[in-house]
Amino acid sequence: MTTVPGGRGRAPIRTCLGCRQRKAQPEMWRFAVDNSGRVLKDFRGKHDGRHAYCCQDDGCLRKFFKNKKGLSRAFRQQVLGFDEGVQDLFGSEQ
Repeated sequence: MTTVPGGRGRAPIRTCLGCRQRKAQPEMWRFAVDNSGRVLKDFRGKHDGRHAYCCQDDGCLRKFFKNKKGLSRAFRQQVLGFDEGVQDLFGSEQ
């Protein structure tokens, strides 16, 4: 398990929505959803509310973007699409 920078203990464990593996939060990419139902990247942790996590692996990302039902369940609101920044980052995988 990874420790949190600054020596404050252990990092929280999160589940990847692509492969369903549990990993330390700093090892994963973080995504948020805006009020219009678009998923956007939140790598710096600026967005409040619920988040979804994905491994930094192409296979996991493909599964992550295909699983709109799982994303809607994770965010507790309907996911209608993806932000342009996410589309540019990962190409046309979705």
